[in-house]
Amino acid sequence: MTIEEFKAYYGNGYQFSRRTGLGATSFHSWVARGYIPIASQVRLEKITDGGLRARFEDVLNVELDGD
Repeated sequence: MTIEEFKAYYGNGYQFSRRTGLGATSFHSWVARGYIPIASQVRLEKITDGGLRARFEDVLNVELDGD
């Protein structure tokens, strides 16, 4: 999943925290980093029942573009 997909699904850190019970700091750190780590993507895919999909290539593309 991309940051854009993630933001579209949750809107902001407060909504993310409220809906998942996870800290809003995760939301903000992923946005600042520019990608969501794959382990977190897998967790979010489970939390959203597939509403967001984990894709390793999204992480890889961001990391390769940063080199």
